[in-house]
Amino acid sequence: MTNARLTVRRARGIALVDESMLSLGQGGYTLACVVLEDERRAAVRGRLRRLTRSRRQFHWVREEPRDRVRMLQLLAAEASSLTAYTQRPAARRDHPTTRAALLRTLVADLDGSLVSELLVESRGPRNDARDRQVIATATADAEPTGLAYGHARPEDEPLLWLADALAGAVSAHVRGDRQYTAALPAERLVMRRL
Repeated sequence: MTNARLTVRRARGIALVDESMLSLGQGGYTLACVVLEDERRAAVRGRLRRLTRSRRQFHWVREEPRDRVRMLQLLAAEASSLTAYTQRPAARRDHPTTRAALLRTLVADLDGSLVSELLVESRGPRNDARDRQVIATATADAEPTGLAYGHARPEDEPLLWLADALAGAVSAHVRGDRQYTAALPAERLVMRRL
């Protein structure tokens, strides 16, 4: 894995965030961030809906390998950057602390970029409040970038399916299955192990 820093300079965009957790063995945690240019939002939502056929929600763990690859191909075609932050080992009891550390790193990496919005997949009111506190603290000392942030459910915002796909692909990579990350453009994919 590379330790390069997230760089987003092409156009104003949205950062979409989701996680993947590994409970087996010593465990692990991956926080994935997909940056999509603002003007591509509507077109990508349409492509996502067509890709998932019956308008059902995409979720990595339920998908067949061919459907995962199709989602990764869309991700490769549309995302301006793909970054995943991983920590392993990360025991289940440590996941809240691990998530906070990875989220702080992600927010620090976004500082100074053209990303204007951070949208995180909702995990319920209590967990979302924890995320908001981490993000607020992480942005308090940053240059004023006007970063708006919030949470959404993937059934309400299909763009979050892109972050789910990246999290799934990188988690597979961490476990030794590199077929999915091989489908992503190496020049836009950054995997940081913290």
